[in-house]
Amino acid sequence: MKKLLMVAVAIAGLGGCAVGPDYQRPDMDVLAPGYEVGEPATDAESLANVEWFDLFDDPYLEQLIRTALAQNTDLSIALTRVEEARARMGVEKSGYGPEIRGSLNTNVAPGGGGDDATYNAGVGFTWELDVLGKIGRANEAAQASLLATEEGSRAVMSTLVVSVAQTWFALLELDEELRIVERTLVTREQSLALVQSQVEAGVASRAEERQVAAEVAATRTRLPEIRKAIAHAENTLSILLGQSPRHFDDRPEGLPVRNLGNRALALGVPAELLDRRPDVRSAEQQLHAATAKVGVAVANRFPFPTIGLSGFAGRYATDFGDLGSSGNSLNFSGWGPYIDLPIIDWGRAKGNEEAARAATRSALYAYRGAVLQALKEVSDGVYAYDYSAAAIEANQDYLTAVQSSLEVQRSLFSSGVADYLSVLDSERQLLSAELNLARAQLSQLVAYLDIYRALGGGWSDTDLVSVAEAQAPTDD
Repeated sequence: MKKLLMVAVAIAGLGGCAVGPDYQRPDMDVLAPGYEVGEPATDAESLANVEWFDLFDDPYLEQLIRTALAQNTDLSIALTRVEEARARMGVEKSGYGPEIRGSLNTNVAPGGGGDDATYNAGVGFTWELDVLGKIGRANEAAQASLLATEEGSRAVMSTLVVSVAQTWFALLELDEELRIVERTLVTREQSLALVQSQVEAGVASRAEERQVAAEVAATRTRLPEIRKAIAHAENTLSILLGQSPRHFDDRPEGLPVRNLGNRALALGVPAELLDRRPDVRSAEQQLHAATAKVGVAVANRFPFPTIGLSGFAGRYATDFGDLGSSGNSLNFSGWGPYIDLPIIDWGRAKGNEEAARAATRSALYAYRGAVLQALKEVSDGVYAYDYSAAAIEANQDYLTAVQSSLEVQRSLFSSGVADYLSVLDSERQLLSAELNLARAQLSQLVAYLDIYRALGGGWSDTDLVSVAEAQAPTDD
């Protein structure tokens, strides 16, 4: 055994280097001159570093997100893929050690006796020495693939947290729309009753009555569409929670009370996206894995040999029953180095290397694309946030003006100076203003969450570990 180890060390000493390219993070010079969005921030102040449960003071929403983390199927799949990648990395690590197998063989040997068969049983081993770093490159690729998969699970969590919050806010906004329309319907039904009484008294015309009745009917048609949208939002939220469709009858009323309009968006510098956003980091790890696989492909090509040790020890007999008898069987053993050198394989190894290099270039483009997409989403989110803030201000001014106009029109109608059609027009504008304001407030919340996700916020390794541990299979 001592001699065997000395041979192994001597052969390993022939190498000491890994073939193929070493991975280095590529420069991503993708920022246009003058690129700047949002407010600069230190790393500690960056919006991406805010914990998801600190974004909004909403205990109901926090519980929804925790339920989603525990039960969402997409997140469960992502965590299972992490387990698979970790297991595959263990498979690659096994390449560093020898493979030991037991065997029982029957061989045809004319003149061997009996039915001209001989038998041998024993233990053999093969040990590929990583002279050229092929096994190391394979392990490097497996580890990078594991890291990419882990980043993928973080990206799924980030998307899940934001999706639950956005769906929740959309549901609350639809509730507000329903209340606005129901309140408007009650007002218009009261107006219809008033106009009908005035028609009876000869003060109002039948044309005014029909116009008011038409407005009542038009308002009523909005209710089924809003209720359908509410049901759809509830179903979407249920699926995100990993549950069958259900109602959320215990939900509170109104969007979260938090003035985001005066809150500066602390974004940090764009370069931080490379270190914070999980999908960008996943794309980089995929590039790392592809680069390492080039080394594996190179090591399998001429003139690089596979060098290792092999051996076998066992017993030989001409009769199967004699294998266990020391008198009628023979002990034998043998071991030594082996070299496997590819010479002609009709282009298979060359094709594998070319394919690996092409996959690396593809991964590089994918990485660059992920960075560009991240920058785009941050920019889109900032503009959407700013414009929604402007829309809220404009709609608030419009609502104030319409409310004032409606009061004037009602006063003129009561004085007999104006007909009710002027009042109807103001009521119509009021409904539009109230709905538009609610939608603008939702748009700002959605944009705020989009920026949070675009910067790489919304994931937590602590939460992911807890979920993974809860979903881990138990040994029977």
